[in-house]
Amino acid sequence: MISLIFPKALLQSLYTARGSGRYLALLATFSLLAGLPGYADPVLDKAQQLLKTGRAESATAIYTQYLQLHPTSLPAELALANIAMRRFEYTKARSILESALAQHPDSAVTAATIGRLFQLWSNSPAGKVSDNSRDYLALAQEHFRQAITLGPDDPLVLTYVAEWQLQQDDMVSAERDLHKALKIRPTFVPAFQGLTRFYMKARDIPRARDTILHAMELDSLDQMNYFLTAQLLGMVNRPAEAVKYAEKSEQLDFGRLPERDYFLASQYEKLGEAAKAAQYYENLTVYTPREPQVWLKLGDLYDSLNRTEQSMSAYRNALALDPDILTGLYAQARDNTRAEKISQATSQWIRLIALRPNDLDTILEASGAIAGLHYVSYFYHPDQPILNAGKAAELLERLQAKYPSQASLQVDNAKMDIALQGGLNDATRQTLIALSQHSDSALAGEAAFLLDDLAQTNARLEEVDGLSDEAYIRLADRLLLDQELVFSKVFYQRAYQAAPTASLEAAMKRIQAKQNLASQRVNEGNAAFNEKDYKAALAKYQEAARIYRQWDTVYLRLGDTYEHLKQWKAAKQAYDTAIALSPGLMDSEGFSKNYHKLRKKVASK
Repeated sequence: MISLIFPKALLQSLYTARGSGRYLALLATFSLLAGLPGYADPVLDKAQQLLKTGRAESATAIYTQYLQLHPTSLPAELALANIAMRRFEYTKARSILESALAQHPDSAVTAATIGRLFQLWSNSPAGKVSDNSRDYLALAQEHFRQAITLGPDDPLVLTYVAEWQLQQDDMVSAERDLHKALKIRPTFVPAFQGLTRFYMKARDIPRARDTILHAMELDSLDQMNYFLTAQLLGMVNRPAEAVKYAEKSEQLDFGRLPERDYFLASQYEKLGEAAKAAQYYENLTVYTPREPQVWLKLGDLYDSLNRTEQSMSAYRNALALDPDILTGLYAQARDNTRAEKISQATSQWIRLIALRPNDLDTILEASGAIAGLHYVSYFYHPDQPILNAGKAAELLERLQAKYPSQASLQVDNAKMDIALQGGLNDATRQTLIALSQHSDSALAGEAAFLLDDLAQTNARLEEVDGLSDEAYIRLADRLLLDQELVFSKVFYQRAYQAAPTASLEAAMKRIQAKQNLASQRVNEGNAAFNEKDYKAALAKYQEAARIYRQWDTVYLRLGDTYEHLKQWKAAKQAYDTAIALSPGLMDSEGFSKNYHKLRKKVASK
């Protein structure tokens, strides 16, 4: 066993720890035997000492043999029940305790221990591990009432009942009973542990620190003292130190504690140590195999570690246990797509295709998102290669081959080609030209936008009407990644009016942020233009045009700048785009006169 030494100074430094932390202390079992006085029987005393030093197998053998000679020995039965609880063998513990209570119906400690068992059984932090969890809560309450009736002044009964009261948020009663237990037995370590949980729940870090420090002084070998210290450190966001204390608790404990594994997994996640976090989630699957969230976490961690087959297996296990998880996976992928978290969202959509390989709706949405994410990545970084784009491109090609009649897949592959090749080639251009004439106005409008035919884009997207809210959202998601800001906002607004959601609101705010950024670049360009620094102005206007391609003002400013640089053809092209977006510009006598002069200059060249 590795020896770890933790000075008081570290605990005392919690007084000055900054940050509130968000990790609420988890309910955890503690050893009944640690708080009981020594037995009169030397055999039981020996077994207890073996147990406290971690030699559970030897202690179990002694208790079992002792029961053969003394079948009604309550201390031996309680000891075996607590060993089973420490090993997360709750069914076995229940059998032992119910037999003990039948033999000793007046035993308050036995009733309280059964209550504690049912409380823990129903409240594993890794999730509800039993379909009977509500029944277990009712049984816990029933046994606690029985215990307090039989032994209202028993320190252990008071402590277990207080732990139950903490779970029920009855803070006043919990504090009262814990202090009463300590008044009766001032060195009762489980009561100090319960009081530590009370202070942690009340977010009184200094008192929690003092209390667990005192418990540690009373028993430096109690694994729960170390685990509670770890939880306290977790609350003040000190994961590296929290891990050390939790691992010391693990070393001292002969049993298994799901709460501790869950805690260690979460702290290692905070530290960015995915492999170690995965190990502890793997531990949880052994004794909480029916907890879907554990499998889901493993899927995420395996994915981050590029353990693809294990990741998919974990996700399938999670979905088999809770099919509703799929809804959350879609929501995550959509939110990350709208937030343009390119790598993360791409990985999530590829996973969803793998999970639902024959679901056409999933395939079409995922394909559009994957292509759009790569397209927007090219938009942000046109001179940088896109990581792992080849794998995604191969996937989209396979999907198009599998569903050749789905025109949206052709658009997706065209976008992927633009991203990979750094622009339009002749073959992709011809594909998009054909698609821009498609009978589906939404699809045609998107193809026209990719061709920079903004007049055709507006004409076709204005035809889109009568879609379901879901269809408007999916179309807006596609257009947002194309950097089409006008109609994506319109379609989000239509869906938002019918069913407002935070995700849609965030998407519309993102569009507004992009429009604001384009406006900022125009203002910066105007400042450079006024200083007659036309090259600097041109760079700002070009950036604005890339961000907000449907804003006529940008193209007017580009035309003005190109004219000052005597680039007549480029100036006319910029003005042509502005006119296509706002035909009413030609009604302006000044603009119309200048435009016709420019046309003559271009024609004469």
